[in-house]
Amino acid sequence: MRELFIEVLGLQPQFSSENTPAMERRGQIVRNKIPEGLRGWRALSKGAALPFQGRIAVHGRDGTGRKTFIPWVRIHSPELSPSAQNGWYVVFLFEPDGGGVSLCISHGSTRFDGQTYVPRQPTEIAPLLAWARETIGAEAVADGFAPGVDLQSNAQLGRAYEHTTAYSKRYSRAAFPSDQEMQADLAGAVGLLGSLYRQLDLGLGPESQPPEIAAAVEAANQISRPGAPPQGGGQGFGLTTEERKLVEMRAMTVAREWLSDNGFAQVKDTSAKASFDYTAVKEGDEFIIEVKGTTSAGEKILITAAEIAVHRERHPQNILLVVSKIELLDMRKKAMGGVIDARVGWEVGSAALEPIAYRCELDP
Repeated sequence: MRELFIEVLGLQPQFSSENTPAMERRGQIVRNKIPEGLRGWRALSKGAALPFQGRIAVHGRDGTGRKTFIPWVRIHSPELSPSAQNGWYVVFLFEPDGGGVSLCISHGSTRFDGQTYVPRQPTEIAPLLAWARETIGAEAVADGFAPGVDLQSNAQLGRAYEHTTAYSKRYSRAAFPSDQEMQADLAGAVGLLGSLYRQLDLGLGPESQPPEIAAAVEAANQISRPGAPPQGGGQGFGLTTEERKLVEMRAMTVAREWLSDNGFAQVKDTSAKASFDYTAVKEGDEFIIEVKGTTSAGEKILITAAEIAVHRERHPQNILLVVSKIELLDMRKKAMGGVIDARVGWEVGSAALEPIAYRCELDP
């Protein structure tokens, strides 16, 4: 593998947008030989430090049609990063002058505007990079990765790659590491990527939906279009049925404690038979209580039409309790923590409701 990387770097000074013999050879190595070799490395096996049963893919590109001056080899989850324009991934980026290659933890750097791929705007990139560096920064630095990347290029595409890279480790052509060193570094990079993916899976990334909303959207899509591929747009698999139950039970526990601490009595669990989770009495008034538990920050929740109807009917003797940032511990076998947002006398009209699916009654 070391020799293949060095060969690509040696071909870089011969760059041409045409498929010259040098570029044809570069393409064979980048698209085929390096990905094939990487797939045999332990870091990319089914025991890799990624969620989703080790689903991981490796692809190399050196241009579609015309050759590109920065070829790359990308390691990613097919669900959380379905294309090089979407999501987080590990990528080897080759410098245009052949001086070195960087192993990077990067995000998709461009968007398709209908005609061509354009770089993402700084206002979009800044929160993504800030979140990634907060999430994996300490571990990345400990593994020898540095913030950002310098590809020695002033071209627009090179700058776009630089602006969307959280961390990188550079290999100089003049002092290229052994296969063993690269394997260890790649294992570390894949582990960092797995940490980001796990946070996204819990709905804790800037672009990620709460897992319960992502699951509802996917369920609606599958009912409407059975057999169609997942439409998550890089959301991943979300939580299992068992994990969702753990989150729900933890939210119910936290909510009941809140009711007790705030002077509510005669608390009854109605979740099995009504469109709300508890009833409770305070100062002679009976309240209905809806409890929403989530591993996300709780800025969005999933609520049904029946739940909305009962909140409107029982207002102002109604309460919405959102228990956010619930942690799944011990290999996701235990739920702990939770931050409660209590809204007594919640007015449904104060929330921005966005439909996930419609019942459509057709004219006769």
